Amino acid sequence: MRYFTTWALLIVLFLIGHHSHAQWGAPYANSWIDYSKPYVRIGMVKKGLHRVSFSALPKDFPVNAPDKLQLWRRGKEVSIISTTNQEIVFYAVPNDGASDSLLYRPMSSRVNPYFSMYSDEGAYFLTVGDKPGMRVQAAGAPANANIAAETYHLAAYTAVFKEEYSLTTQVPMRPSFFNSYFEWGASRTGVTQDSSKLLVKPFKLENIGGQRRPKVKFLIHGRTELNRQIEVYVGKTAESLRLVATQPLNGFNVLEYAFDLNATDYDASKGGVIAWKGINPNLYDGYSLTYYTVEFEQTFDMARQASKEFNLPPSNAPFSKLNIPGTAADTRFLDITDADRPVLINGNAASLFVPRHSGKRQTLLATNETTAVEPARISTVAFKEFPSRDVNYIIITNAALMTGANAFAGYRASASGGAFKPLIADIRDIYNQFNYGEPSPAAIKKFMAYMLADGRKDKYLFLIGISITHNERMKRELPGEIPTIGYPGSDALLVEGLAGAPVNAPAIAVGRLSAISNQNIMDYLQKVKVHEAGKPEESGWRKKVLHLSGGKTTSEIVQLRDHLSALEPIVTNGFFGGTVKSYVKQQASQEVVSMDIAGDVNEGVGMITFLGHGGTTITDPDIGYAREAPRGYHNLNKYPLMFFSGCGVGNVFANRFNANPASPKAGDRITLSLDWLVASDRGAVAVIASSFETYVSPGVTYLHALYRHLFGNAATAGLPIGQIQLAVANEVLDQHNDKYNIGYVHQSVLQGDPALRLFNIAYPDYAVEPEEGVILLSESADKTIGESDTLRVSIVVSNLGRFQEGQMVPVEVTCSGSKGIHTQKATISSFASQRVLQLSFPNEADIKSVKVRIDPDQTLKEVTRDNNVSELNMDWDLVKKLSRFSSKSLKDNIPPLITVKADDRLLEQEKPLWPDPRITISVTDDHPLAVDTTLVEVFIKPCQNDDCEFKRIVYANNGIAMNVSENSLMLDYQSKLTPGRYELLVNAKDVAGNAAVQPYRMRFEIGEPETMQCELVVSPNPASSYVRFELKGARSLPLKSIQYAIYDQRGIKIADKSIPVKANLPTVEWYWQPDVVAGLYNYTVLLLGEGGETQAIKRGKVAIR
Repeated sequence: MRYFTTWALLIVLFLIGHHSHAQWGAPYANSWIDYSKPYVRIGMVKKGLHRVSFSALPKDFPVNAPDKLQLWRRGKEVSIISTTNQEIVFYAVPNDGASDSLLYRPMSSRVNPYFSMYSDEGAYFLTVGDKPGMRVQAAGAPANANIAAETYHLAAYTAVFKEEYSLTTQVPMRPSFFNSYFEWGASRTGVTQDSSKLLVKPFKLENIGGQRRPKVKFLIHGRTELNRQIEVYVGKTAESLRLVATQPLNGFNVLEYAFDLNATDYDASKGGVIAWKGINPNLYDGYSLTYYTVEFEQTFDMARQASKEFNLPPSNAPFSKLNIPGTAADTRFLDITDADRPVLINGNAASLFVPRHSGKRQTLLATNETTAVEPARISTVAFKEFPSRDVNYIIITNAALMTGANAFAGYRASASGGAFKPLIADIRDIYNQFNYGEPSPAAIKKFMAYMLADGRKDKYLFLIGISITHNERMKRELPGEIPTIGYPGSDALLVEGLAGAPVNAPAIAVGRLSAISNQNIMDYLQKVKVHEAGKPEESGWRKKVLHLSGGKTTSEIVQLRDHLSALEPIVTNGFFGGTVKSYVKQQASQEVVSMDIAGDVNEGVGMITFLGHGGTTITDPDIGYAREAPRGYHNLNKYPLMFFSGCGVGNVFANRFNANPASPKAGDRITLSLDWLVASDRGAVAVIASSFETYVSPGVTYLHALYRHLFGNAATAGLPIGQIQLAVANEVLDQHNDKYNIGYVHQSVLQGDPALRLFNIAYPDYAVEPEEGVILLSESADKTIGESDTLRVSIVVSNLGRFQEGQMVPVEVTCSGSKGIHTQKATISSFASQRVLQLSFPNEADIKSVKVRIDPDQTLKEVTRDNNVSELNMDWDLVKKLSRFSSKSLKDNIPPLITVKADDRLLEQEKPLWPDPRITISVTDDHPLAVDTTLVEVFIKPCQNDDCEFKRIVYANNGIAMNVSENSLMLDYQSKLTPGRYELLVNAKDVAGNAAVQPYRMRFEIGEPETMQCELVVSPNPASSYVRFELKGARSLPLKSIQYAIYDQRGIKIADKSIPVKANLPTVEWYWQPDVVAGLYNYTVLLLGEGGETQAIKRGKVAIR
C-alpha cells in the first residue's frame, strides 16, 4: 500500500484527449475467413523466400488444384510465387508487432519498429478457393532500355538493444505510477546508462558512395522520473567527437532524433562512433539506448551473399536500371515494397529494370535461397464461426484445460448454475481469427468486440488459464496463456470501451481463474457449486465480515483502522444486517506481524477485507496461505469473498504458479491470493485485489463503492460478483477521472467466476441461536436455579436473512413441568443481526423444558420457518445445582490431546533418531472417536526453518494404519525418513469439531547411523529413590538381551537382572530402585548378542544418598 500527497489527488488526466481510442468495431478481424474452407497455418520466423512441399501439408488438405491455392496474411491475400513442382513458394516476413500499437495510449506512442511485445512468428494461412489464387506478377520491360543505371541504393547500419524493459518494475528508479496500457514508448531497450558517463557505439559505412550525407536516427528511453538533457556526439573515435545537439529528455519519455553526418565524422575506412551523454546534476539518473541506425548511399554489390535487400530512393522515372555485381547466376529478384504483393523482376543482374512508383521508396530483394518451412510450424486450423447473439457466458481457455472448462460450462448451462448459454473459445482460435494468428491480448479484445456486437451487456467473460506479463518473465508466443493487458495486468482493459462503454470503463463483467491444471478448475468449480447451492437458512455465516488492518507506523495503523471502521455501518445498518469483527495490528513495526484468523474463517465468514501493506506472497498483518498447514484453515463449504487493498496481492501475472516450491522463498511460489482461490475444500470462492501498487485514497474510494453495492444497495447486492464489480467501476469512473482512481479500476482483478452470486437473501430469517439461544438463569448470581424464587429465560434471536426495517417480531416462550405450563408472549422490533430477549417465570422446581417459538402465528414472510422453534430440555436434578444452563452445557467443548512417539519413545526436541523411525500418534478425547482420516492431519517438512514447506502425509500413499479404542485414536506411520533435519506438525480434532488447543509441532533430527554409537547414560547421579539406565544407540549393536549387576564397595553383588531387547530398538531403558544404605556402588552392564556372546561391557559408579 502506498500514499501520495493531497495535491496529487487533484491531478486530472483527460485520457480521451491524450490518446486515440483504438477502433475495435466492424469490419471485424475475422471477416476474411471463409468458414466452409480448409485452412493450414504456417509460421514464419525469418524474412525471405520459403517453400512448403505438398507432402508437408496435412494429409487431408486438398492439393489437387494447385492453381486455386490461396495464401493469406493479416486479412489480405498474398501473392504466391509458385505452386509447381509439388510445392508452394512464397515470400514471407516474421511478426513485426504492428498490432501492439492497439494497446498503446496514444497508439502512436509505439515508436520502436524493431520490437514485437509478444510474438516473433509471422502467421500465414493457406487455403483452397473457388477461383484461382493470387500469384506473383512479373514486371514489364521499359520501351526504351537505353537508360542510365542507378549507381547507389540506400543501405543502413542498424543496432538494436533488448537487454532491459524500459518500464521495468524490478529496480528502485522506476515510475511512481504504472498504467496497465502501454505508454511512454514502452519497449525492450538497452542497459541503463549512468547519465554522467559517455556511451559510445560504433558504425561502419561499407561501400559508401554518392553525394547524399548519411543520416543517423536513434531512440533513447529515459529511465528515471528526472528531467535531463542528452548531448549527442559523433566522430572518428571517442577522443575526437563533435557535439551535434543537446536534446531534452523528460522522465520516462523517449527521445527520437535524427541528424546528418559530415564527411569529417568518419575515418578513411568509413568507420566512426556515435556517443551520448546525459546532463543532470542528480547522481542517480539514467537512460538507455534502444536502437540507432545510419542510413547512407551504398554502391550496388551483392558481394556473393545469398540474400540482400536494396532500397531504392524515391524517383519519378518509370523505371530504374540496376547493375548488381557479385550476384550468383541463380539469383531471383523481387520488388518486396509491398510484402504481401511482391513483383517478380526478370532479367540479369547486369541489366535489371525495376518499375517505379512515382515519388516512393522501393525495396528490391535479391536472393538465391529458399527456406523449407519446418513441419512444426505447419498446422491444421479448423475455423469455426462464433455465434454472438445467443451467448451470454464466455469462457476463454487453452486446449489443455478444456476438460475443466467444459465442466464449468456444463454447470453454468444447468438450471442450478443459472441456465446460461455458454461458449468456450480456445485461445488459439481467437488468435487465428481475431489477430490473424498472432498471439496478443489484442486478439481477445477484438473477439470480445465481435461477441458484444449485438449491444447486450448482460454477458460474462471467464478467463481460465495463466497469463505472464511481468516483462522480464514473459515467454515469447505466449504458450498456453490467456493473456491480460499490460503489467500491472488488467483484465478489465480486455473489454474496456466496447459495446458503447465509455473510455476506461469495462463493458461487461470479467473474472479469471489462473488454473494450471484441470484439477484446479474442478476444485474451484466444486466450491462454486457448494456456495450457490447453499440453503439461505444455512447461510447465516455469510453475514459475518472480517476486517483486517495493518500499518507500519502508529499513524498508519490508526488511519487504516479508521478507514475500515467507517465501512462498518454499511454492513450493520443496511438491509444486509451483517456483523463486523475487526483485527487491528497492535504495534507499530516495520516487521511483518502474523495474525491468526483461522477460528473465524473455519466457523464461516462471508467476506474478509484487508487494508494494509502486502505483496504477491505475503500480507502485513500476515494471514498466511490457505493451504499452509500450521495455519489450520478448514473452512469446508464456507468460502468467503476476499478483498485485498495491499500492493500486488492480486498480481497473478508474474509467473508464480508453483504450488509445491522447493522453498517458500522461491521466486515461482504460487501467489497468496491464488492459493486461497484454488485450495481444495478451503480458502476463498472469489478474490478482488489490485495487480500492483495500491494507494490508500483510491483504494478506500473503491472499497466504499464496493460496500455500498454489496451491502447497502438492494438493487445490486443480489447480483453476481462480476456485475457488482462493474457497478463499482462505473461509480468510481463517474466521480473520479484522475489517473490513480482510473488505474485502480483497471488493475482491480477479480479472481473467480464473474457469474458467482455471493448473497441472495430476499427476506428476513429469524432463528434461535442453536447453542446459547435459550438460557435458563437463576434470579441472581449468588443463587442456584433451585434456590431461586423466580427464573429468568434469556433468548438469543438471530436474523440470518435480510434486515427489513419496521417489522415487529412475535416471540412465544413456554416453560413446561409436572406442575403445569407457563406461556409468555413478547414482541421485539426487527433487527439486523441479533437481539436478546429476557423473560421471567415463577420457579415451581420441576421445569422439564423451555420452548421458544418465533412468529408462532406465521404472520411474517421469511426465508424459512424451520429454525423458528427451539426447545431446551433438562433434567431438574442436574439443573437445580447450577446458576446457568443452556444446550452448550451439554455439548462437547473439550478439545482432544495429542501425543507423539518415535520408535515407542516420546519425541524430544533436536534429539537424533535412527533412519526410518516408526511414528505413532495418539489422540485422546473425553468423547468416543471414530475411524475418520479427516480427524488427524500429519505434515512433515525436511528443514527446521522457512526454507521449505510442510508436506502433507497422505494416508493411502504411506501405509498409515488407524485404530480406535473408545476415546482414543491411534495412527501408526512407518516413515521412510533419511538422515537430515525435520519438523513434524500434527493437527487433530474430535468428532464434534473441537480442534486441539495447539497443533503438535516438534523439530527432530534423523542421524547418520555410523555416528550413533552405543552410549550408556545413568541418571540421576547421585540418586535417592531410583536410578535410570538409558542405553542410547542400542540399534548399532545386534543385541538380544542386556544383563546388569550392582556391587557394593566390597564387591558383593546386591542386585542383578536380565532384560530382553527387541530388534532394532534405538534406545533401551530400565530402572533400579535401590534399597540400600547411602554410599558408592559399582555397576556392570553386559550387552549380549543372539548367541549370548558379549558385544560390549559398560561399567561405572553411582552414588546413593
